[in-house]
Amino acid sequence: MPQPMFTQLERLNWNGKTVRVFTTHEGSGLASVVRDVKSICKGANILDNSLAIYGHEVKNVRSKVENWVKEL
Repeated sequence: MPQPMFTQLERLNWNGKTVRVFTTHEGSGLASVVRDVKSICKGANILDNSLAIYGHEVKNVRSKVENWVKEL
């Protein structure tokens, strides 16, 4: 994640919140994003159903994202 994301996430109160991780990439998949979010968002419930989308496919995955959002 870019440093500004870390900075913003560190400033927020995550107690009792639920977080679903998603990211775009060009080959690294989720990489360390889930681990990083877990370490930064202390007190949050980090769900296991993370989503990684190739950046070059973003325009063509609307239904995939909509289905992911509906999962709970």
